[in-house]
Amino acid sequence: MSVRVAFCLRDMQLGGVESVLIRTLELLSTDKKLDITVVTFVDVTEPVWVDWFRKHKNVKRVVLYPSRVLGTRMPRFFLWRVVKHFARDVYRFCRRVHVVKKLLSGFDVFIDYHDFGFSHEFKDIKNAKKIAWFHSSISVFQKRKFSRKLCIYDNVVVLTDDCVNDMKNLCPAYANKFIRIYNPIDIESVRARASEKCDVRGKYFCSVARMSYDKDIWTLLDAFDLFWKNHKNVKLVLVGGGDKRDVFEKHADGLMSHKNIIFTGSQKNPYPYVAGAVAHILSSRGEGLPTVLIEAAALGVLNIASNCKYGPREILLDGAGGLLFVPGDVNALAKLMSDVYENTVDVRKMINVSTRELKRFAPDVVIKQIKSLIF
Repeated sequence: MSVRVAFCLRDMQLGGVESVLIRTLELLSTDKKLDITVVTFVDVTEPVWVDWFRKHKNVKRVVLYPSRVLGTRMPRFFLWRVVKHFARDVYRFCRRVHVVKKLLSGFDVFIDYHDFGFSHEFKDIKNAKKIAWFHSSISVFQKRKFSRKLCIYDNVVVLTDDCVNDMKNLCPAYANKFIRIYNPIDIESVRARASEKCDVRGKYFCSVARMSYDKDIWTLLDAFDLFWKNHKNVKLVLVGGGDKRDVFEKHADGLMSHKNIIFTGSQKNPYPYVAGAVAHILSSRGEGLPTVLIEAAALGVLNIASNCKYGPREILLDGAGGLLFVPGDVNALAKLMSDVYENTVDVRKMINVSTRELKRFAPDVVIKQIKSLIF
């Protein structure tokens, strides 16, 4: 008899969480003992995910709140946001009372895949295992007071050992609920996709990141501007979409190096950009487990990353497998870029260390851990 598992995510945009979920579903869906359903608040509309579900009909879908007008995306205008928030809350409450309970009946395991997003829906569910997957930082956990929701879940999966330790110290009453499971990375697939052609020529640094404030693209842009003063033939390529892209592009336009800064927008295949780079840079203020650092290492590209919580230090092995700088330190990042470009650091040694330790993220290792949690 199969185990019915619901993977729950509010919506499926083009982001790291969604990509990891899809990768996990591909690996789990081959197990005939699992009956998998993806539950979302709103319908899936991103073409790449629509196409994926069309090809994987064995993974079912359930939409809890199908209204397009009262979906997950909010307008920018403040007053309209307030009105829409109120109307959406009423709509969802009515759906939870009359429809959602029926839609969620019959499952053996619920996996709330992104930061306790289904805590309201899970409150009254009995006789089913409930697992939360937390992808963010401890600061997000504290700011949004997620500790109040821990009582709803049987287990909480976090992405790094450092995060497990901090969570246990922060919430000792629930210490036995926290588990670390890395994201599964299909190394061979990443390397195969990186063989496609890239439309950027010459020497360049690359950053693959969502265009949002938490990625601190300002620090990256300002650091590149400092670096560029002595290396005017080098470019900076930023790969990724997001609602703050125009903010960062405006900032870049005010820099002396603006002609050497390229925003590519969202790319279905970002790996050729990473593969051709002098180094890959992550400038985030906070992370969960930045998959792009693992993927860059798989491509034999050096990572330069902010030493933020969580992920970079653990992935880069305390600096043995890549370069770390204090989050927001423009001068430090600019110097590291110069060190790498001028070969004053042992780039090859760090790349060898990082690639040697990639087995931690092997799909067979990770999926075994996930199945042990489900069964």
